[in-house]
Amino acid sequence: MKKIISLYIFALLFVCSAFLPSDPPPSQQVLQQLERAFHQNISTVEQEIAQVTVLAEALAEAPATVDALQKAHLDTRLAFKRIEYLLEYFDHYSIKKNINGAPLPTVEPKVPELIVVEPSGLQVLDELIFSEDPLAEKEEIIQLAQKLQGDFKKVAEYQQHIRITHRHVFEAVRQELLRVFTLGLTGFDTPGSVNAIPEATASWEAMATTVEAYYGLAEGEDAIFTQGLIALFSRGQRYLEEHPDFDDFDRLTFLKDYVDPLYDKLYQLQKKLRIETLRETNPRRQPVNEAAHSLFAADFLNPAYFANIDLSQEVVEKRTALGKILFFDPVLSSNLQGSCASCHQPDRAFTDGVAKSPSLSGTGHVKRNAPTVVNAVFAERYFYDLREPQLERQIKHVVMDSLEFATDFATIIDKLNQSETYRELFAEAYADFPSYQLSKWSISDALACYVSSLTSFNSPVDQYIRGEREELEASVKRGFNLFMGKAACGTCHFAPTFNGTVPPGYDESESEVLGVPATKDTLQTVLDGDIGRFNSFRPIDQAPFYVASFKTVTVRNIAETAPYMHNGVYDTLEEVVDFYNRGGGVGLGLEVPYQTLPDTPLGLTQQEQQDLVAFMKALSDETYDRSPPAGLPRFEQHPEWNDRPIGGTY
Repeated sequence: MKKIISLYIFALLFVCSAFLPSDPPPSQQVLQQLERAFHQNISTVEQEIAQVTVLAEALAEAPATVDALQKAHLDTRLAFKRIEYLLEYFDHYSIKKNINGAPLPTVEPKVPELIVVEPSGLQVLDELIFSEDPLAEKEEIIQLAQKLQGDFKKVAEYQQHIRITHRHVFEAVRQELLRVFTLGLTGFDTPGSVNAIPEATASWEAMATTVEAYYGLAEGEDAIFTQGLIALFSRGQRYLEEHPDFDDFDRLTFLKDYVDPLYDKLYQLQKKLRIETLRETNPRRQPVNEAAHSLFAADFLNPAYFANIDLSQEVVEKRTALGKILFFDPVLSSNLQGSCASCHQPDRAFTDGVAKSPSLSGTGHVKRNAPTVVNAVFAERYFYDLREPQLERQIKHVVMDSLEFATDFATIIDKLNQSETYRELFAEAYADFPSYQLSKWSISDALACYVSSLTSFNSPVDQYIRGEREELEASVKRGFNLFMGKAACGTCHFAPTFNGTVPPGYDESESEVLGVPATKDTLQTVLDGDIGRFNSFRPIDQAPFYVASFKTVTVRNIAETAPYMHNGVYDTLEEVVDFYNRGGGVGLGLEVPYQTLPDTPLGLTQQEQQDLVAFMKALSDETYDRSPPAGLPRFEQHPEWNDRPIGGTY
């Protein structure tokens, strides 16, 4: 009997043990470890912010606490940087708006009215706490510190409910690599303290620790690969620690030796560990191609996302070819004299070499300088005033402008229908859309396909970074480091497009108020009268800080696109660099109340200015398609049209 009872108890214990908690699998343990560290570090940031608030409030009674406040602020930012990769990944909008956004006013997006959002958060505090006289700013510092404390508490509460996956971790770390290089090491993130290198080091250490947690999940050759990746992180951290000087930091070497290789290897490790990728889980097009091997790879950014076109379709080749013909055909204009290529000439990197293009009638000029259309696709919005959100609708503005094509789509469609060749080209390219084969939409779409094909990432600089050429001139290297560091060019002209498309998401286009003068006269300087974005006819652009704000265009191929600025005021790159070196319009003595460009001189030496120019000239690319079409379609009913020249005459 006792034996039976013992067997019964043993069986009961065995059954019950199946329901007792057991150790989770190793992969789950890694996530639990990362989650615990993440939430602990969130608490640390909360504590650091609380200390900043206390010291800020003490400014009113104890001015001697300025040094302590500055130290506490730097400690807070370092703590924030250790979890930035996950905070930004999961809640980018809140972080940008309230925690670590640029110290400039913005407007609430996607609302039917103008709602101004005043800047707040760590960057704004960085500027004030490290100003020449923080005590003069004490009331604002106190208010901002208190607001930051409340805002971060909300962020912390939200983050508590997020369940982290392995895919999240790898995507967040890769984004942080881009963020460290494009926003951290450029000084964008530290406008007052310029504490960029220590902060990059803190972010780097956090990424390295995160990746180390995955070592135990890899086996065999994959474990060796992971070990090499961890060692590369370690060498990168040591490089940061051994080169703490912001002005002298060799960003080009750091990019080539650490950022780019790690960006590539992290994706490889993700695949080796059989962690799903974004492409496998989300079919929607993304701005960044996650499989790209380099920040400066030709396929790093995805034109299909920006153009909102499926460029993988077989018919796109035909549509692009048709768009190219339309781009060069003056039949689109009211008097058959002008085409897109009249102002965007391929032998000038698709610009026209004049300050402002002549109007179609030849009796005046268009409002602004013709920017290049090469890489123009990589933007959230188009035109200098950002008035158009869709690439394919750019042509609408040109068609209807009395100074440009001065016509309408009905007239253009009627013209094109009179050519058998055009009817056949549209029928072939848009066979799957019988009702729209020759329409406003198909004309616009074909032109957008062609413009999307005009991408340029094969300059000597790109080739050197990708390891496709062994050497780069010393002046170009120095210029790259100046551009991305001391000269602060890279804080507005973001790598790798070197335009205003903001990393690491590359889904937003910025504009800047520079205070551009009407003429080159530096003795009797007059501000240019163009009010830019404020006059875009978009209600949310009717904020005073958008007066004379213009889209940040690319500096790629800039050696071929003179004259410069929205009004073509400067003929040489040397003049442009001098303008920035003086502190923009304010530096020239102009009244520019909302200038976003730092208004103090950069203090660049003559050699440094020459190096900047050398770097920008080295961004020229000879490999993208500059050829015009072999010929233009003929018109049977209007033989007099058949003598029209490719590209037009005006």
